[in-house]
Amino acid sequence: MNKILLMFRQRWLAVLFLVARAVTTAFGVDPGQVLKATNFLSFSGPCCFSFNETVTVIEPATPVPVVVSWSATTGDSFEDNFVGLMVNGGPCRFYGSGSIPEAGTGEITRTFEWIVFPSDGLNAGANTFTLCGGGGGILADQAILQILTNTLAVRLSN
Repeated sequence: MNKILLMFRQRWLAVLFLVARAVTTAFGVDPGQVLKATNFLSFSGPCCFSFNETVTVIEPATPVPVVVSWSATTGDSFEDNFVGLMVNGGPCRFYGSGSIPEAGTGEITRTFEWIVFPSDGLNAGANTFTLCGGGGGILADQAILQILTNTLAVRLSN
């Protein structure tokens, strides 16, 4: 029980540190850590599969948490979809909110910010973050996610 409380406290402190730093400091992001796509992408099928949208960050010898941000404008959607991350080629996981609800016709813009901790599979050196997801509702097999534009960025917490 104490170990669980200690892990919870460490994660909370890391989150508070990230928020405090974001408020007081402007983050610069290396161009290799940003993917900005203005081309139309369309994915269909049940969760979870790779979207083949990847960014890379170089971790120091002792890995630190990273903040991964994804902002996208999505098109017509008649089924719920989910978006997560594959860290270093691992399985699709959700590091926070990743729900894109059914929107019907029209466009919606969503922004997600996920914090990935070293215990989530980060290593010293190069680490990759790939978008993944898919449909998750009753008709997940027929779900279609249309991404009109999107930006994926990753930055170290220090």
